Amino acid sequence: MRWEVALKGGGRAELAAYGIADAEHQVEKEILGLCPEARVDVLEVARTAPGPRIVEEFAVRYRLRATVSIDAETEADARRAARRTVNERLAGTRYARIAWDAE
Repeated sequence: MRWEVALKGGGRAELAAYGIADAEHQVEKEILGLCPEARVDVLEVARTAPGPRIVEEFAVRYRLRATVSIDAETEADARRAARRTVNERLAGTRYARIAWDAE
């Protein structure tokens, strides 16, 4: 049976950027490149080092929502498979540590 599984979760990533807007854009662009069906909402951007610089370090907190089509026997199996699919796409990146909402 084919299931459409909606996932919601959040995470935090650290990255170098030319400013707050660039940090937000990088997070959105990189996640959507890995998981095109996702929607990313940037919740908070904070500088991690004091003092102005051309390239600064930022910590970005974000929410991720994605709907994944999965073939599975049960809804529970579909949910596990959907999480596994998205986790595999994000593995090895700065976005690999997503805290998924319980549903």
